Amino acid sequence: MNLKFIRYTLGFILFIIILASFYFSKFAVFTVSAFLIIIAMKEYRDMMKTKEIYPHKFVPEITGIICAYIFTFYNNINFHYFITPILLMGIILSFILTVIKNRKPYLMTSFSTMAAFLLIFCGLYVIKLTYYFEENYSRYLILIYFFAVLSGDYSASIFGPKFKKKYIAPEISPNKTLAGCISNLIFSCLFCLLLTQFLGFSIPICIGFGITISIFAQLGDLTVSTFKRDLGIKHSGNLFLDYGGILDRMDAFIFSAPAAYYYLFIISLIGNKFI
Repeated sequence: MNLKFIRYTLGFILFIIILASFYFSKFAVFTVSAFLIIIAMKEYRDMMKTKEIYPHKFVPEITGIICAYIFTFYNNINFHYFITPILLMGIILSFILTVIKNRKPYLMTSFSTMAAFLLIFCGLYVIKLTYYFEENYSRYLILIYFFAVLSGDYSASIFGPKFKKKYIAPEISPNKTLAGCISNLIFSCLFCLLLTQFLGFSIPICIGFGITISIFAQLGDLTVSTFKRDLGIKHSGNLFLDYGGILDRMDAFIFSAPAAYYYLFIISLIGNKFI
């Protein structure tokens, strides 16, 4: 059986579970988020071990789960001011624990823990995308966002290898080509055009949304690939057996989720109301 097909099938199953949680209840969204945070942090620590760096246990998980709870059950933006002191306390605690436990190298231990906070915090912006519309309409936005990322990634894997003349960062991701990047951009935009039908977005707003998602999804992919190459590993974990772990499947969402959120925020500020 085609290995690429298995890889995308397993990834597709994961995203179906995530999407289904948005259609069930807020509790389901929170539960799935907490599960992903715990698994992702286990993979993250296993990755760091290869360079003898040991991020603190439990601190990123507890901080991330608290943030996930706030994002899920409190969509009043004013309530999110509590997020800043929570993250600051986590950062301060990471430095204190580094000193108390004598974790060397000190800076790398603390910074790797803070990087874990950033990883979780950015991923949780998927939940914040639901704030812009009422419940039923927010589900359309989430659905289209996910499939814009997936279709862009899948199209790049199909068309990229067919045109191998121009490579993008070959030392980091040897299979990423200019053709793949362009196909990713095109298919993301095509999927985002569905927003005209379901949410009344104008075509230029849809295209801008698709471009934003595609660019930051690919940057997320390259960033995670950079860390894996530097750590000398191929996959973040083995949850999907030989086809990688949660971080391998979620890398495209780390930057694209906050980028999509703030794209809509900027559009709302300039008064177009998505039309």
